[in-house]
Amino acid sequence: MIQTNVQVALADPDLESPLQRRQLKVVERLTQRLGRLVNDLLFLARADSGMLQLEWQTVPLDALLMEVIEEQQSVAVDKGIALSLHIVGNPANVPALSEDVFTLQGDWNQLARLFTNLVSNALQYTTIATDKPGEASVQVELQQLEYPSNLKVRNRQSLLQVQVQDTGIGIAESTLPQIFERFYRVDPARTHNLETGSGLGLAIAKAIVENHHGQIEIQSILHQGTTVSVTLPTSELGGRC
Repeated sequence: MIQTNVQVALADPDLESPLQRRQLKVVERLTQRLGRLVNDLLFLARADSGMLQLEWQTVPLDALLMEVIEEQQSVAVDKGIALSLHIVGNPANVPALSEDVFTLQGDWNQLARLFTNLVSNALQYTTIATDKPGEASVQVELQQLEYPSNLKVRNRQSLLQVQVQDTGIGIAESTLPQIFERFYRVDPARTHNLETGSGLGLAIAKAIVENHHGQIEIQSILHQGTTVSVTLPTSELGGRC
């Protein structure tokens, strides 16, 4: 309601005061941020209570990632960051013309939220060093993996892995164990000039991955960059016995 009223006020042609317009813009940003926080909290509450229902469907993960990259490209361009998607070729045991090599069973909207979150985070925490212009990058890589031979699975299916690699500020090794905790943020002293979120993004990412019976891991080197790896089974239940 507040956001709607603010938007109506901003659209008023009689609003001539630059100060009032700036103040309304601030209110608009704050209400948008509050709305995102409420949505994030509701999402996690539903996940905790087991009330989060997934709409299982066939998801071509390569196509989904292409959409995510396209949507985030303008942000990357504005920041001078090279954003790219690299799809590793078909494994040797998969026909070259197979159309479902990067397809899994999952919830399209949740997976889109997951990877939009990860790419957005990577862009947010990647800055351009004045002495190294043109070297800032975020690369998303998709590949198919095989289950380890020592893992008992039904119908021996494959895994899909997505890695989001950035050349950002990195994360101290001592803080990595807490990185998925709710409301956790990296050292504010290192991110004071960045617009940080609510501290729920990675907790939501972990919940989505676990809902899809997958795994999420983070590797990072301070001042060099971060790699987030998401591994997902191609079937709904992960094919476990």
